Amino acid sequence: MTSLRMTFSLCLLSLLLAACGQQSASPPTPTNVDMSVRVEPEPLAVGEATLLVILKNADGSPIDGATLQVHGDMDHEGMTPVDREVSDSTNGEYRVPFEWTMGGGWIVTIAARLPDGGEISQTFDFFVEAISSESIINQRGSSNTTNVTITYQADHDPAVAGDANITITLADAEGNPINDATVEVVGDMDHAGMMPISGAGEPAENGEYVVPLRWTMAGAWQVTVNVTLADG
Repeated sequence: MTSLRMTFSLCLLSLLLAACGQQSASPPTPTNVDMSVRVEPEPLAVGEATLLVILKNADGSPIDGATLQVHGDMDHEGMTPVDREVSDSTNGEYRVPFEWTMGGGWIVTIAARLPDGGEISQTFDFFVEAISSESIINQRGSSNTTNVTITYQADHDPAVAGDANITITLADAEGNPINDATVEVVGDMDHAGMMPISGAGEPAENGEYVVPLRWTMAGAWQVTVNVTLADG
């Protein structure tokens, strides 16, 4: 019996007002300022992202020179919030480097101190998929080992936490499908404390083996494909 192994490395505001004493007036709250936000990349998934915050006056003219404080938190307790501050803008668009640290519901509050001293704050809700868009779980991959090509493909793009099917395709050096091998896929997170997941492949056709898995948590995973070839 010949054993092969292929390993993939995988890499998911509150506004603080300074107290100035009883004689200090509160900053004005503008009612004629429009704030909108969009996110790159889409669809939203665990990992790095950019929030594009746009500020406009009521007449549609851009507002530059503001300072933005961004506070992102999940809609449940126990997670560390993400805080950012930016002041650079072009034509009223502020690019905020951000990171979705975990899949699920997020509440993002954006507070803006305007050039005239006014302050506005708005809250936006987002839902983030549990698996990083850059993870191999969301990608196709292949490796050539001892003249056998192993190709990996997930059934969801982007993948999400939960049940999934992984398709492993095997071919020999001439490109002929290999239909009589044994295939196992093992997934493990890159930090201690998590149980690994595994599944065995059922032969389909054309060298394809369908492996059922369940992604149990968002984060970085290492996926190992073990292939045992029949003699001859």
